[in-house]
Amino acid sequence: MSDGTGRSGSKKSIRAPLVDVREAAERDTPELYEFGPFRLEPAERKLLRENEVIALTPKAFDTLVVLVRNSGHLLEKEELIGMLWPDSFVEEGNLTNNISQLRKALGEEPQYIETVPKKGYRFVGAVRQLRKAGVARAQEAHEERVEPANDAAERRPLEQTLTVAPTQTKPSRTRWVVPAAGLVAVLGIGSFVWWRSTTPPPSRSDWVQLTGLTDSASQPALSPDGHMLAFVRGPSTWIGPGQIYAKILPDGKPVQLTHDDLIKADPTFSPDGSRIAYTVLDPQHFAWDTWVVPTLGSEPGQMMRNASGLTWTDPRHVLFSEIKTGVHMGIVAAEENRLGARDVYLPTDEPAMAHHSYLSPDGKWVVLVEMDQDHQWLPCRVVPVNGSSQGRRVGPQTASCVSAAWSRDGKWMYFTANSAGVNHIWRQRFPDGRPEQVTFGPTEEEGIAMAPDGRSFVSAVALQNTSLWVHDMKGTRQIFLEGNGKNPKFTPDGKKLCYLVAREATSNFAWFRNPGELWVADLESGRSESMLHGFDVHDYDVSPDGKQVVIGTDHEGKHRLWLAQLDRGSSPTQIPNVEGVQPRFGPDGDIFFRHSHSAYRVRPNGTGLRTAFAEPVYLLWGVSPNGRWIVGWAPLQNSGTMAMQAFSLEGKSPVAIGGSFAFLSWTLDGRTALLGGSYFVPLAAGQTLPQTPEGGFHSDAEIASLPGAHRVEEGGIVPGPSADVYAFYRGTVQRNLYRIPIP
Repeated sequence: MSDGTGRSGSKKSIRAPLVDVREAAERDTPELYEFGPFRLEPAERKLLRENEVIALTPKAFDTLVVLVRNSGHLLEKEELIGMLWPDSFVEEGNLTNNISQLRKALGEEPQYIETVPKKGYRFVGAVRQLRKAGVARAQEAHEERVEPANDAAERRPLEQTLTVAPTQTKPSRTRWVVPAAGLVAVLGIGSFVWWRSTTPPPSRSDWVQLTGLTDSASQPALSPDGHMLAFVRGPSTWIGPGQIYAKILPDGKPVQLTHDDLIKADPTFSPDGSRIAYTVLDPQHFAWDTWVVPTLGSEPGQMMRNASGLTWTDPRHVLFSEIKTGVHMGIVAAEENRLGARDVYLPTDEPAMAHHSYLSPDGKWVVLVEMDQDHQWLPCRVVPVNGSSQGRRVGPQTASCVSAAWSRDGKWMYFTANSAGVNHIWRQRFPDGRPEQVTFGPTEEEGIAMAPDGRSFVSAVALQNTSLWVHDMKGTRQIFLEGNGKNPKFTPDGKKLCYLVAREATSNFAWFRNPGELWVADLESGRSESMLHGFDVHDYDVSPDGKQVVIGTDHEGKHRLWLAQLDRGSSPTQIPNVEGVQPRFGPDGDIFFRHSHSAYRVRPNGTGLRTAFAEPVYLLWGVSPNGRWIVGWAPLQNSGTMAMQAFSLEGKSPVAIGGSFAFLSWTLDGRTALLGGSYFVPLAAGQTLPQTPEGGFHSDAEIASLPGAHRVEEGGIVPGPSADVYAFYRGTVQRNLYRIPIP
């Protein structure tokens, strides 16, 4: 017997010991659960990590309570749905979304929630249950046991404290045996050291919401007096389409100041608050310029060419990023009219880019945000403003950093850093303090606008996810996925889809962010499973015979390439004597990759290493099905302007496809090209490249005018075996601006 959703009825009799939300709510004695660094208080509807309240939606919280109360037991999906929505008919996707939110809140290492394929979920963390009456006594006992014997123990870095993973359902490759009494002491010491070595983070209950958009507000900027807030309303947190908005704080209505289709970023106020400057990117010519719009409303206009990420350092002087050659971008100080321009910082690697800069209150130091030569975000860097040295990296040293700020007294540097797959706010005492995390939880916080009084900052706070979908002859359906999927690729027979699962949602304007774990989905059965557990994969490709994948990884700054069997019949093997990124299979089995700004090819066994073509290239996009062309992003020979181009492997001249986002890829049968990420264009027999105008395509209209071209209204399309089969992204994001008190 089933209800209208296909769920079986009468699930109450399946397993009597299970405890659901309603039954537990009737208990007289409130309980408390502890697992890892978390404390769950169902009666107070609180989840805490140390002393930080973790925000969850009501249903996600109820889901966690049910899982924890039934720790170690498999809860079938139908059971969970019946417990959580006893009087409603809901889709399974509601439960999936709750599980996804919980995994973001709890983190992926260690894993607390196990998925049992086609069945349900099991909480696998080691749970301790306490009654509230015993909580204070337990905490006092901890403190008595773990008081440090000397100052050296008290100053021990957090990274040196031992953490113990929750129990797993499958054996770990490394085994640690810790007596129960020792475990309690170790956890107590870890908590004590963390509490003594850092300032407690601000409680989420003290965050003040400043915008209430249903879509996305990002990149906040505050006027010098703190009375006005500017931001970009658009899908990207870095650079993308959107409009500049401003609002009077605290309760003014947001006012749209720009009305165009330009790609924008980095709003900032002039010293008198009368203007808002912002970056505009022209992808056709890879031109980064600064535009300005009056805060009282008027037509925007260009302020400075070849200047991005601009900020005023006083009423007459500015800091900005400037392209020197190709894409090599450095930080420049100058007067507003560009007189007296001088370099503050230029990355040592020519393709690298320094995108943002932030002057210290005393005017002596600059914190900057930069990309390496592979256009991956690096940790932030602090340099002297006089340009006398390259400075040093600051903030979390293994985390990408995308924005920064100074405290008003100059004693702290603040960063948006991605240390575990999600952006949070960090800070570090200047000049040589230790980085400490400021914000936690399931949301992402990005951007830092420091308030004039120094007591708070404004940041964009987001809950987002990306799901992968497939369109084929059976219709459109979602691939089984909990988390954020990216970089899908079909096997040549079209029966399987490989993809990466990352913690941060995919953005069309940040495809180079965040590694992920490689998964593979069987499109017939719908089953998905991890292919390489524990491998952080930055990029990969599937071999022409569908039996192997080549994988790009990054370990301690070394970019290595690996080969793995798709059937997992053997362990991955590293390609010897090769270091590079963006691996791509050719039809003859050779592997193409990029190192620095050159393309190479090598046999799978590491022999036959040689350059693929002579021209420099900064991004490898793909190899044509016939193996004659490689698409890449590189400077045009006649002008140096960055463009997508097709490079011949037979000695022919490169062919310009178009601007920086004029992507070209092919269906696996080679009969159709995908242009600009949205247009399928049929190719004649023997034709590899679509009919391209001189200098490449300059607009979507030019692509749409090609014979047989048709547009697919989905995001992130990846072609499959034919034009009728493709994968794409669908996602949800809500990003609003919050005022966060400084701890």
